[in-house]
Amino acid sequence: MPPMGTPPHVLIETNHRLASRFYAHAGSAVALPGALAIHSGYNSTAFNISSLTGPTLHLPSVLRRVTAHYDQLRTGSALWLCEQYASPPDRAAMLDYGYTFQQSAPGMLGDSFPAPRHALTSDLTIRCVETAQDALVFSHLVSIIFHVSFPLCQCIYGNHSVWQAPVYGFLAYRVEEPVACAMVTADNGVAGFYSVGTLPHFQARGYGEKIMRHAAAYSETHLGCRLSVLQSSPAGRKLYERLGFREFTRFSIFNRLAVPK
Repeated sequence: MPPMGTPPHVLIETNHRLASRFYAHAGSAVALPGALAIHSGYNSTAFNISSLTGPTLHLPSVLRRVTAHYDQLRTGSALWLCEQYASPPDRAAMLDYGYTFQQSAPGMLGDSFPAPRHALTSDLTIRCVETAQDALVFSHLVSIIFHVSFPLCQCIYGNHSVWQAPVYGFLAYRVEEPVACAMVTADNGVAGFYSVGTLPHFQARGYGEKIMRHAAAYSETHLGCRLSVLQSSPAGRKLYERLGFREFTRFSIFNRLAVPK
């Protein structure tokens, strides 16, 4: 059960906001009235993330503050709206603020993972991100798996000094070849999973499940996290449900491009 009866959607949304702060190590994390605005230091809708800090009855006023903030920075951004914090807005109305709907993502929560249905692959070695080389490998994997430019991934993930509590990275190697990655944000007994992926030509071999189980066990043993949260992609949902995750909220994700100079 969630600690102290905290609603699951609050655990999911709070951890997501904490994870988004990781992207601000070369930029800024600004608390605006009603929202948190993350700027990575680069013009990227993937890593400049804004989200509500609680329920709001007047979303337009929050949107005006957020758009003014990113306009001043002259950068694109993504807005993540938790359905319990704001009703899914009319997409046409969002265009008035420059936001284009991208996707809807379920926010999921799970307890201790159930036993695997089948024997897990034994040809992987999993390591924590600790060194400069580890950070470079993580950047390389994210670039390929999620189709993000490698120079940008290096800027976001490539400085090994930023891999410290509450953020932890994991790398899966097949012999000495890196094949999968996962990032965990741990706080208040909750481990949030982000950037979980496997190289395309190594998918469907159980590597994603193996690295998630390793990261969850590490989080429980070393970080005191019994609960796990994530935002699922369509491709990953079957795996997450097999690991015991259930949907408790849904995020509407909107992108907004940088204003012209």
